[in-house]
Amino acid sequence: MIDLLLQLGTPQAWLDSPGLQVLLLGAVRIVIILALAALVLALVRRGTERWIATVADRPATDPKRQRAVTLGTLLRSTAGYVVWAIAGIMVLSEVGLDIGALIATAGIAGLAVGVGAQTLVKDVIGGIFLLFDDILHVGDLVTIDGHTGTIEEIGVRLIKLRTFDGELVMIPAGEVRTFGNKSVQWARAIVPVGLSYEQDVDAILPVMERVANEWVAAHAEIVLDETPQVQGLMDFGDSSVTARVVVRVKPGEQYAAERELRQRLKRAFDAKGIRIPFPQRTMHVARREAPARTPGAGDAPDPPTSPEPDANR
Repeated sequence: MIDLLLQLGTPQAWLDSPGLQVLLLGAVRIVIILALAALVLALVRRGTERWIATVADRPATDPKRQRAVTLGTLLRSTAGYVVWAIAGIMVLSEVGLDIGALIATAGIAGLAVGVGAQTLVKDVIGGIFLLFDDILHVGDLVTIDGHTGTIEEIGVRLIKLRTFDGELVMIPAGEVRTFGNKSVQWARAIVPVGLSYEQDVDAILPVMERVANEWVAAHAEIVLDETPQVQGLMDFGDSSVTARVVVRVKPGEQYAAERELRQRLKRAFDAKGIRIPFPQRTMHVARREAPARTPGAGDAPDPPTSPEPDANR
């Protein structure tokens, strides 16, 4: 035994030992596995950095820059988890551990986590599809689940919406089913105007058209239609008939346009003596006089009156 140990103790014996050769071969494989994992992650990181660099000169609110930064970060993070998990399993297999039970246990644990975190997974998948579809951008005026406001941030899991009163609403991306976007392509400024029944509508509509044309001429940079529409008699109300002015403008400019159009119309109406109608009611009062009463046969006779006493008696 001592002679055997002494024999194995020599460097040449260690190099010629089959066990050592297997151990060295396993170590080499482990190094190669780790090197390949690092190489894959480096390639992913390099690719995402190049992708982000192509849009780095764009504004922070640009949709392409937002999509590249968000998805690039998500891709690097996901690649890190997946690649190192696979590399770890392969290393354990090279060491000689039975990874079958480990994989089965990890599968069951992953299924349990997936069931428990299915809402989170749904939100992440929904956020990824929203980013790829390119239908929502930071700065858009939208209505989601009854909340109307401006989008401040689009993440993989959450959408941050700032309402007009300053409230910041967090909306999970997986809950976004139906929404409206007021910042796509064009918008309409719509100004309804109530006109009194007693006034000459044919004389008022040209005044509205003149005011609308003057406003369009003063705001040509945001107007998409050179000729505004003055639509008369859209509705018969209780106290007024409704006409309206419609102008197609750039997205996000419709509210300021409506405010200024109302102000210009009010000034023009005041100058022309055109009154804005107010609620009115016409009341009809019916008066009925009671018919003269004729005594009938069944009426009781009036009670007899007693003679007044004589004061001299």
